[in-house]
Amino acid sequence: MKNIFSIEDYGETHRLLRLCGFKIKYTKRKFAKLRSESPYYYYKKNNIDITTIPPATGQTRDIQLANLALLKELDYVCKQNNLKYWLDGGTLLGAVRHKGFIPWDDDIDVAMLRDDYEKIIDAFKKSSRNPDIFADYVVSERNFAQCIIKVQHKKCPHLFVDIFPWDIYGKRLTLEEQLQKTLYLKSLRTELEKIFKVKEPSSKVRKMICSYMTEKVLTNKVTDDKGDYVWGLDFNHGWSNWFTHYEVLHPLKTIEFEGIEFPCLNDPDAFLSRLYGDYMAYPKKIGTGHSMFLNLDNEEKQAIEELKCNKEK
Repeated sequence: MKNIFSIEDYGETHRLLRLCGFKIKYTKRKFAKLRSESPYYYYKKNNIDITTIPPATGQTRDIQLANLALLKELDYVCKQNNLKYWLDGGTLLGAVRHKGFIPWDDDIDVAMLRDDYEKIIDAFKKSSRNPDIFADYVVSERNFAQCIIKVQHKKCPHLFVDIFPWDIYGKRLTLEEQLQKTLYLKSLRTELEKIFKVKEPSSKVRKMICSYMTEKVLTNKVTDDKGDYVWGLDFNHGWSNWFTHYEVLHPLKTIEFEGIEFPCLNDPDAFLSRLYGDYMAYPKKIGTGHSMFLNLDNEEKQAIEELKCNKEK
């Protein structure tokens, strides 16, 4: 019966409805009301320039600044170990549109090429200045066939920086070819999800995902120094196109984020337009961040306070 119909918690603020193979995520009534009262809806309703929205306040801002401290530590570790990374996804969007966090979001996304990605866990063990900040593989609690590296804090599991791997596809594709290949990758991910019915150790999940996906996608690649990149084989996502041209990424440059210069891909406009369409417009839904309504314990609050007050670059 559960395979036909079920309702379960999806994090603290949402519920997940499963019906005949379909999944529908919806906000719990209490949090839906709080979200509807968000001041950002006023800005949207009155079509006020989205770039003029003030930063978040309260717990959301505290968590943003604590996550920023994790990003600064990642930046330090990468520089110490000659590893490259760059702002990705919503964090890149926030940098371009708000020069910092999207006001209603609190997480951080970055990306690395696979060779550097595989070295970042050991690099943290060797070079992190804070013994409570580390990097490790994490299997998704909501999809056991997903496993990515996160920068985390030992005393506050709600803080994290997601690191997404980019792989060298090795061949330049047309837009139509990219879209067709993306559909194929999504079908592989669907097959993979059927294999993982229960949570397995991250080492086993990671090995199986990499073996399964790279064998079918990258083994027979055409060698091309300026071929496309494919985003996140280890992670399932809703993007319609998982491929990026070489010149969109290279050469890396920098961009301001929360008053600090961080690495950025070469053509953020091309990248963000492909992901979000008109990324300077208001989204259809204004979210609540991952941790806006969390009930934090005293140790977690103390860890966040210490991190957000740390001004060291």
